[in-house]
Amino acid sequence: MYRIIAVDLDGTLLSPQNKITKYTEKIIKFLIEKGFYFIFASGRHYIDIMEIRDALNIKVFMITSNGARVYDLNNVLIFENNLDNEIALKLCKIKYLDADIITQVYRNNQWYINNNKINNNFCPSFSTLKYKYFCPKKFDFNKISKVFFTSHNFKKLYNLEKEITSSVGDQVNVHFSALGCLEVVSRQASKGYGLKLISSILGISLKEFIAFGDGMNDQDMLSISGKACIMKNADSRLKKILPYAEVIGSNENDGVAAFLDKNFINKNESIK
Repeated sequence: MYRIIAVDLDGTLLSPQNKITKYTEKIIKFLIEKGFYFIFASGRHYIDIMEIRDALNIKVFMITSNGARVYDLNNVLIFENNLDNEIALKLCKIKYLDADIITQVYRNNQWYINNNKINNNFCPSFSTLKYKYFCPKKFDFNKISKVFFTSHNFKKLYNLEKEITSSVGDQVNVHFSALGCLEVVSRQASKGYGLKLISSILGISLKEFIAFGDGMNDQDMLSISGKACIMKNADSRLKKILPYAEVIGSNENDGVAAFLDKNFINKNESIK
């Protein structure tokens, strides 16, 4: 029996319009009332995830910035791990002058970018945070939870992934959360580690976790859970790496909610 539902947001729980549909909201609230725990596990900033949670008026665990911050049901920070200052500096400088790539930084409750060219896969509507511009020469590299790079030049991002991995790969986790978004956090930070921490706190085995995801940054979370579900719209590489995972409907069609409705809600109680 699965008791913990860990779910990625973008490309998974959220619709392509970055919304929680009414159907998904009903399913989540119904299952919480039945005693299930939910974990929102995302690369998004804590403030963005908090607003999604508060709009639903529910209590959930939150794994934010790809595991750099973890919060309990009462909004208490239970884990924090930032990038080393020197590594953060290196990452912020590595493509700062490349016009094809936007370098983006989460530091404390702030979001920083080096340019906002929309053709670089930059989408302010994804976040309610207001970005600021940064310059590596005048920037505080303390408390940086995540550095990420967005671009429509996918080849440059793939090459950047190799460059970062070869230079500091033993000190960071670097993954694509989406085709045009390459994310870097500290080596200790990951969605999987967040799940292990929550498992320990609740005293519930990871075998009783079911996880949903669509990106490469979901791999470790999916691989350690009792059951792994991958979205139809997921990265093809993720499907190849986890061939045993069940492929469910797309986020466009409320894939997570439909799966939960079918498998965890009595047919006589279906609420679609």
